[in-house]
Amino acid sequence: MSKYLLHTVVTVSVGLALIAFPAWADEGQAPGAPHGDHGNVSVKADVPDDIKEILITIDAKQIELHKAVSEKRLSDVHQFAFAIRDLAKPLLDKVSTDKRAKVEGTVNNIAKLATDLDTSGDAGDQAKTEANMKKLDGTLKLLEAQVAPK
Repeated sequence: MSKYLLHTVVTVSVGLALIAFPAWADEGQAPGAPHGDHGNVSVKADVPDDIKEILITIDAKQIELHKAVSEKRLSDVHQFAFAIRDLAKPLLDKVSTDKRAKVEGTVNNIAKLATDLDTSGDAGDQAKTEANMKKLDGTLKLLEAQVAPK
């Protein structure tokens, strides 16, 4: 299966899931209202078996995060940020021991940025959320460089 076709399938699947999710996730809450403490929340995401597929899935979540921020749907930011965090963690078990320390530092930075994104999103702070998203983008590029199969 070509990378383009696989990327399209993953993106469409994620998109369909996201269409259904917001309809019931925030039931009874005003748009943009804080959702409480999400710091230890784990967003259920199917984690692929290999590094390449994990990176493709992270990319799909990153696209959805960008879309939510650009559309000013800051109350949705936490679901994408924490999904990215939860997808990055299993990479630690898939890299060689000589890469593990660097990857672990990057994964920890991703976890911190996911929390920062959640906080700024729940606060309705568009500028801070955009700044945190740019930091996450850079950290994800670093992660890909550290773990991508050559």
